[in-house]
Amino acid sequence: MDQEKAFLVATPFKKRGKKSLKISDFIFAISLDLKWGPPEKVRALLREAEAAGMVKMEGDLVHATFDEKAVDVPVGFKPSTEEGILDRGIRLITSQTGMSRKEVIALANEKQDSLQKLVELDAVVLLVAREMGIDVRDPAGIAYENLLARCKENKCA
Repeated sequence: MDQEKAFLVATPFKKRGKKSLKISDFIFAISLDLKWGPPEKVRALLREAEAAGMVKMEGDLVHATFDEKAVDVPVGFKPSTEEGILDRGIRLITSQTGMSRKEVIALANEKQDSLQKLVELDAVVLLVAREMGIDVRDPAGIAYENLLARCKENKCA
C-alpha cells in the first residue's frame, strides 16, 4: 500500500489513540470529520487496507495490524484529489446508464462478493461496466499502466 494510503488508514487510529475502532467510527473520521472523501470511498479504502494486511475487519470492528504510532502523518496532510480508476468506472457507468452512484456501488459490491472478494473493487467496477457493454479500454489501460508502475517499484517482475 502506498504512503498516502498508509497515512489515510493510520489517521483515525492515531486520532482516537486506539488499535481497534468500530468500522462506522473509522468511516466517520475520514469521511465526515476530516472530509477526505465519501463513505463509499472510505469503505473501498478499508477493503484495500485489509487486502494489503494493514487492517483486519471482524464483525463491526476494524483492527490495525500495523504500529499506527510508527506512521508519521505530516501536519496538514490531505489526500490527493486525483480521480482513481474506481471513480472513473463509477462515473462511466452512471453517465451511460442513468444509474445512481449508490446503485453502481451496490452492484459492484455484489459482483465482488460473488468473486469471493478476490478482485479489487476498481477492477470489479470495470468488469461490471464491460458486462453492460460499456467501452472500458481507457480506464483499463490506465489501471494496467498503474499496475506495471507499482510492480516496477516493488521489483515484482
